[in-house]
Amino acid sequence: MTRRSLIIEPQDTVAVLLEDAFKGDSIEGPGGTITLLDDIEFAHKAALVDHGAREPVIKYGHEIGYALDAIKRGTWIHNHNMGCDRGR
Repeated sequence: MTRRSLIIEPQDTVAVLLEDAFKGDSIEGPGGTITLLDDIEFAHKAALVDHGAREPVIKYGHEIGYALDAIKRGTWIHNHNMGCDRGR
């Protein structure tokens, strides 16, 4: 099933889910259809591109953190696999 998601800027590397989604569902990204590799709750992020370790995560046109390890396109991105040095 195709789920609704939000992408604000062309450089965004994540989409924000506008509804709960499940592994195997899809979203539409700039490069076409992306199959989700995880269950992703409403308002959480899905990777639009593959991220290498330490590569920036871009949401709404701004860097919000970096991948702790490699993250595949379609993966749920949250505190378990994204780091952030803001406020340190």
